[in-house]
Amino acid sequence: MKTDREAVVWTRCGNAPLKMGRFTVTATECRFSYEADYIDSALPGLGVLYKPDFVGTTTIAWKRSPYFDFLPQLQTLIPPASEDNFQRQLILSYLAQQSQMPEPGFESDWAILMVSGHGGIGHLDVFSDDEQAHDWYNDRRTPELFPVKNEFGFSLKEFLTWLDDSAGTLLETLGPTPSVGGAIPKLLLSIPREGWDGRIGLPTRGTVKGRTDIVLKFEKNTYPGIVELEALALDLHREAGFDVPRHWTTEINGMPAIAVERYDRDASNRPLFTETLYSVLATGDSRITHHYSSSYDAIGHAIDRSPIPIVSEPMQAKLHLLKRLLMSFATGNGDLHLENLSLIQCGEHICFSPVYDPTPMRAYSRHDMLSVMPFGNYGELDANDSPIDFNSAVLRLSKNLGVNRNALNEMLEDVLQVTADYEQRVQALSSLPDENKTHLSDITRSMRKKLNALLMT
Repeated sequence: MKTDREAVVWTRCGNAPLKMGRFTVTATECRFSYEADYIDSALPGLGVLYKPDFVGTTTIAWKRSPYFDFLPQLQTLIPPASEDNFQRQLILSYLAQQSQMPEPGFESDWAILMVSGHGGIGHLDVFSDDEQAHDWYNDRRTPELFPVKNEFGFSLKEFLTWLDDSAGTLLETLGPTPSVGGAIPKLLLSIPREGWDGRIGLPTRGTVKGRTDIVLKFEKNTYPGIVELEALALDLHREAGFDVPRHWTTEINGMPAIAVERYDRDASNRPLFTETLYSVLATGDSRITHHYSSSYDAIGHAIDRSPIPIVSEPMQAKLHLLKRLLMSFATGNGDLHLENLSLIQCGEHICFSPVYDPTPMRAYSRHDMLSVMPFGNYGELDANDSPIDFNSAVLRLSKNLGVNRNALNEMLEDVLQVTADYEQRVQALSSLPDENKTHLSDITRSMRKKLNALLMT
């Protein structure tokens, strides 16, 4: 990196688009400063730990590291650099069509951020300059809805195999569609407010009557049946009392897909303040280098001890976290990491977002782990040099979160009741291969026994 880079951050979480501030990336730092008008606006800031009225006109200085070239809130807008990341490859393909072929690493990240750092999940919009921001916000044309079929002009099935000829056709049709992170192919689009009817359009940029924004996810051959699994997991979490977005399963040109309504938009398609726990914890702890480099106990500790409140109702947040983890155990999802846990503006409060990405990934042997993050010192040696077992670890976590035994038992009863027929529902899935059904059923049957034993202790 030979010269400093500058860009601006805007948001439309208020009544109209407003410039939040400017950031500069040097050889050693990423620096951000709020606009004076924004500080006076009382709107949410860059992140929960960077509240505008707390930071004021002081420049935030973030030391660049191998894990974060940018402030965490900005870094999370960039799809990770991996060969199988659909979103990153989509944007790089678009850039190549514009005769831009940035070098791998920071140069690519910067180019991607300038193209797709606006309109994504959350309330932050990054632009190269104010002129680009004005042009983007002023394009308020109602996105046309297209029926998804062969006559649409492209084949999504072919595109997802990354054939160069079809990639160009799709990009020409959709343009640099904002995307979200993850290994599963996803696109941010909009559909009729009433729900999925086979028509899609580009995401909204303001209030559009009769339209709602969605994340459209496609099933990869490496994860057969994952669309049905995610839909089942979302249904189970709703039955367990969690707030869950509307969702619809479908098939697009022979490829299973699920459309999930975006939880980060209100009824008027206006962005809500949203921040992942990965971004929050990385802001306050330099030891956070990956979306799994923490523990559920540490999340509770951060909620209790942060000098700037992370959530508005700490106890409710910790109860939510514990029940989410118990549901993950019972359904076979060992992938409840920091990027699958987000905070969101709930009226005047900050709380956990609706449930997203609760897919039982243990159905696939490559992801068969009890938990991607530690809890209650599970597996570590206790004072008697004996490994801490599952039940003891859950009790330790519950205690660390300040959850009493009665509340834990109520959660266990609820989780066990909601998942009582889980094995039968998994077996009834039509697209999940038998070997994956058997594998997931064996795992969750064992987990239910452990959870039931914990309840009876």
